[in-house]
Amino acid sequence: MKVLLVNPPSENMITTNIPSVIDEERGYNPPLGLLYVAGYAKAKTNHEILVLDCQVEEISHEEIEDRIKAINPDVVGIQALTFTIIDARMVALAAKRANPKCKVVMGGPHVHIFARETLAIPEVDFAIKGEGELAFTQLLSALEGVMPYDKVFGLAYRDGVTGQIKDNPPAPPVEDLDSLPYPARELTPINKYYSLIAKHNPITTMFTSRGCPYRCLFCDRPTMGRRFRSHSADCVVNEMEACVKMGIREFFIYDDTFNVNRKRVFDICGEIKKRKLEIAFDIRARADRMDEEMLKELASAGCDRIHYGVESGNAEILELLLKDLDLDHVRKMFKATRAHGMKTLAYFMIGNPTETREMALKTIEFAKELDPDFVHFSVLTPFPATAIYYKALEDGRFDHDYWAEFAKNPTPDFKPQLWEEHMNREELIELLKYAYKSFYLRPKMVMKNMAYTHSPKDFFRKARVGLKMLRI
Repeated sequence: MKVLLVNPPSENMITTNIPSVIDEERGYNPPLGLLYVAGYAKAKTNHEILVLDCQVEEISHEEIEDRIKAINPDVVGIQALTFTIIDARMVALAAKRANPKCKVVMGGPHVHIFARETLAIPEVDFAIKGEGELAFTQLLSALEGVMPYDKVFGLAYRDGVTGQIKDNPPAPPVEDLDSLPYPARELTPINKYYSLIAKHNPITTMFTSRGCPYRCLFCDRPTMGRRFRSHSADCVVNEMEACVKMGIREFFIYDDTFNVNRKRVFDICGEIKKRKLEIAFDIRARADRMDEEMLKELASAGCDRIHYGVESGNAEILELLLKDLDLDHVRKMFKATRAHGMKTLAYFMIGNPTETREMALKTIEFAKELDPDFVHFSVLTPFPATAIYYKALEDGRFDHDYWAEFAKNPTPDFKPQLWEEHMNREELIELLKYAYKSFYLRPKMVMKNMAYTHSPKDFFRKARVGLKMLRI
């Protein structure tokens, strides 16, 4: 069989925020989840596996039907996130128009939550829940008649006789992550992936672990679970070496929390130094699990940036969100990270439960006090299957499960609801615009970002971001 895995365009991305204005010039990252599935299927089957990343190749919905028709796949697998489900559905429509006989499979975090609702979309034949490597490969065997559909882990499908939806138990989480083949980066145009904040381009993304043991109310990563599972240090650095041979020297490590296990951080850094890899990488970390010794080790191994989820400058909001951060320690770690020569990116949210305008302004001022090199502000959006969304339903703030309704029939006019307790939607969006402008348009920040310019192309990309920010 010929199998095409598709990362949809992002033309109809659902958002209540304005990050698209800020981030659209920031670059393109590989669709890592899709590439893990592709790598596993390629290693375990004899099928022809292809990947089409519509975002990095800038393929529009008008073009995608012709691309699929030219490839003529037997199976089309589509990555579906909740905020890209409209685009995912449009790809499914294009696939069925290109070849009505092809089987359309959807997987990803959205499908994990809404498998039955996904199958309400007529163009979708199969939905896969949970981690997709084993489930998708088993489905290919089922399509060949090698195994029955009801034995495929994590599969939801319509019974061919009754038309009823069958919903199989999810696949167990992969325990030995080292047993997984590397993501199939070679199936993508690797030289097109870049980032404005990177030292070296092209870049790639990596997972060195799965699962996060923390319980933040707003977290929306349901497929990975809370139990922390990790690759060994050798495996992590082996994958980095393989990427270096492909011409990639910069890594965006997408673990939810890279520094859960302190020893593993030191083991990975030690292995990078032992092999004398000349690379750069960034991590997502919790400030409360960071210390001076770890920062020194990360910097010596090539860590260039650390992303910290701070979320709020108000201790009472952090407590309510179950974030459990000490703001004084956060201050100390931002200062220490800079002292060790690494850049920082901070994440903040406004529009949280009980939050007033004055509290939101305090968060914006706290962001300026920390003075990270990059900042990402957003308005809290209670996403499906998050504790904050269930709280909104229980409290009557949302009167019905509107995300489930949207999942059955995703349409472009959809607007996610916000936590409009002390500020309404318009006030929150205006405050978000103010946050970005007041942070980035300070003369100090303008000069700092220009100093990070690595090429004329990089300069013009950053200039475009600045001009767009002036207009928001």
